[in-house]
Amino acid sequence: MKKNCAKKMTVAYTIGRFNPAHKGHILYFLWLLSRFDRLIIGIGSCYEVGSPRHPLLAFFREKIIRLSLLAANADMSRVSFVHLQDFELDNWDGWWRHVNSIPGVENITHFVTGNEKDILDVIKKKGIKTRFDFINPEKEMPSEFLFPYHATDLRKAIADGDYELFRKIASFGAIILMSHAGGFSGMREALQGNGTRFIPGRQTVDCVVTCRGKNGRPLVLSGFRKKNKENFPGYFAIPGGAIETYENPMRAAIRELEEETGLKVEFADDSLEPAHVIVRGKSPIISELKFVKLFSTENPKFGGNQGGSSQVFCIHLDCEKEMFGGMIRSDSDLEKVSFRSARYLLRKKLAYQQGEMLKKALKLL
Repeated sequence: MKKNCAKKMTVAYTIGRFNPAHKGHILYFLWLLSRFDRLIIGIGSCYEVGSPRHPLLAFFREKIIRLSLLAANADMSRVSFVHLQDFELDNWDGWWRHVNSIPGVENITHFVTGNEKDILDVIKKKGIKTRFDFINPEKEMPSEFLFPYHATDLRKAIADGDYELFRKIASFGAIILMSHAGGFSGMREALQGNGTRFIPGRQTVDCVVTCRGKNGRPLVLSGFRKKNKENFPGYFAIPGGAIETYENPMRAAIRELEEETGLKVEFADDSLEPAHVIVRGKSPIISELKFVKLFSTENPKFGGNQGGSSQVFCIHLDCEKEMFGGMIRSDSDLEKVSFRSARYLLRKKLAYQQGEMLKKALKLL
């Protein structure tokens, strides 16, 4: 009787802020892909931005890594991403449970980290048993994959105006996407601690979808919030909702859009900004999902009683609403969903900060 000699799939899991990813990070990922069948990259501090240590939104950091790995001819079918939250310093156990509850955790064979003080030593001290092995890349990574600079060096090069050093350190994706991630001025604003921050509370996405009205003026996909809603009952609203744990905000926006309106959107290339998408009307439409802005407020008049922030995206369609005849539905949080005049909506009261969101998105038309 023949023995089953099938080789077990190896899955490496590594975490970091990658803010932003530099050439050393990309070399590190390529090394892991050379050793393991699959790679899971955890984007840490996913709800931190606008400060010297956190100048970029997490979904931009993911885009930078994706584009850099694609440029290095990596097989992206072997790479997946999860977004990880921060925890208070005295809640290490809560953080560890969060890190180890990601989708697909049961398939992980190796946890890769060089952080001995905050991770490896703590695990040893607590006597934690895990289903996977630990690898310290600082002790095992070959010299050809080592890189002499760190993300702090890259951020300092931007702050100091040293473009030569920036080009030397920055990954391909960081160079290409810099202008879309707020540009050098936006980075410097964050490095000075003056960037827009997340507000604690419910973290959400909103998605502005427009099409062309018969008079050439934009129509906006919108509906009414149900009257039993705790915040802004009966108000006009655009599609949106909470970001699920570990979820990329771009994918949350597309998921919420379909759940609340029935409009189906698929990513064609999410390594770019704006991301290329395919919108499913009576015939497919190639379009873009653009990032609009991070909206944060501590004023319950605009943020509701749960607080929090919203990452806002938009899709502008160069077609008339008849392209989606019979495809738009209203069986979720929004009622009477349809394409309405942007002018009309802006004269009415929209929920949360959605009036300002709509104005900002329309400027991108």
